[in-house]
Amino acid sequence: MKFSVLTASYKQLGWLKRAIRSVADQEGVEVEHLIQDGNSGPELVNYVRENTNASIVSEPDRGMYDALNKAFDRVTGDVFSILNCDEQYLPGTLARVKAEFEAYPDTDLVIGDCLLINPENELIAFRRSTPLRESMILTDHLYDLTCTLFFHRRVLDRGIRFDAERFRAAGDADWVVRLLRSGLKMRLIRHYTATFLILPDNLSLTDAPKREGAYLEAMAPGWARALAPVLRCLRHMEKWLAGGYSSGPIEYAIYATDDAGQRTTFRCEKPSFRHPWGK
Repeated sequence: MKFSVLTASYKQLGWLKRAIRSVADQEGVEVEHLIQDGNSGPELVNYVRENTNASIVSEPDRGMYDALNKAFDRVTGDVFSILNCDEQYLPGTLARVKAEFEAYPDTDLVIGDCLLINPENELIAFRRSTPLRESMILTDHLYDLTCTLFFHRRVLDRGIRFDAERFRAAGDADWVVRLLRSGLKMRLIRHYTATFLILPDNLSLTDAPKREGAYLEAMAPGWARALAPVLRCLRHMEKWLAGGYSSGPIEYAIYATDDAGQRTTFRCEKPSFRHPWGK
């Protein structure tokens, strides 16, 4: 089983170095790391080509979702996933995902758990995944982070791509909804698979998600909009059953600096479940 990890990049070389290393040290799997860059310049491109095993194409694009659509055309693996520059895979992630796909070969999507960290590498919150449902996404938000989603290649072969014309921030939610409508067999694994970096300039904190969220909500059936509070309660109940509101100490190993040659292990004695954005 071969993995294809897709990263859209634009002038984020420091964070990209960490993401690349978190893919490169995954053990027990064959993996290609495809970087679709939006003309960041020679420093980033030369670094990737001269210092890593990742492949890179640098050319103009119309934003992150357009870049990922371009990267989809380069995928050669049996399983593909999306990892942003400021995200990292945790040790053993791809091997754990591989085992799940091998144990359940008809699975289209494996979903893991996630850790939210700050620029100082401190744990802000832990996030337990719950089953993805169209009605819940359209009336709320994409509650399982994209970096925790791992898709079988046959999903890509359905030809469903990001809507790069309409979306700048919530295109992943729209894309996942359309994939769900095409029929996905999914499995959840209780394993922290990735870290998501909380930054003060995250795109999620701009007005774009609110505008695009209103468009997504309009796509929901009337019954789902009417029952949105109930659906939200049901999702939080599922999260509670998954252990999403309490945890013992959590250890995690990540690349803590741009030029780190190995992972640093951190430990949080009293992890929080509270997302800093209230999600």
